[in-house]
Amino acid sequence: MNIISIQSLNFYIHEIGEYKMQIRTACRHELDIIYLMGFDVWGEGLSRDEYLAGCQSSKKYQSGVWYVLVVDEKPVSSLIVYSDLFGLGQGCFGIGSLATDPAMRGKGFGSQLLRGVTEMLLNAPNTVATFLHADIGHHYYERLGYRRIPGGDCMYFSHRRPRYVGEPPTYF
Repeated sequence: MNIISIQSLNFYIHEIGEYKMQIRTACRHELDIIYLMGFDVWGEGLSRDEYLAGCQSSKKYQSGVWYVLVVDEKPVSSLIVYSDLFGLGQGCFGIGSLATDPAMRGKGFGSQLLRGVTEMLLNAPNTVATFLHADIGHHYYERLGYRRIPGGDCMYFSHRRPRYVGEPPTYF
């Protein structure tokens, strides 16, 4: 599995204005906080408890590695990284469920987290590409270096492959 070697990193500290940010792997006790970052978007029609129960029992969420961007020791943005699933090839990673605490949105935290995790993954010696599925406008991801794969919402970032050839990974 590709992710094993990068699972427990604490790798990126950056300051923007008053915010000192750190990107690291999430701790188990932070998972409910992480899940609730996306409740307003992905929890349509569910109570908070129903939504949390679904996230907690999700095999998909259990099969990846969660990363958080932390400000003042509090997770404010999160995403999950997958490998060896969803048709991701050798050396390829899927990034999903990018979300930011509703009270902290619009400050660039999601962009910083995605940029930092993408950079970390692409700097690993055997990484070929990272993929994501754009549930929002493609422009958000394009300005961070991701390119669209024709025919869908899957996007990729690679220093080794200027053009993507082949079937994109399935939705993750």
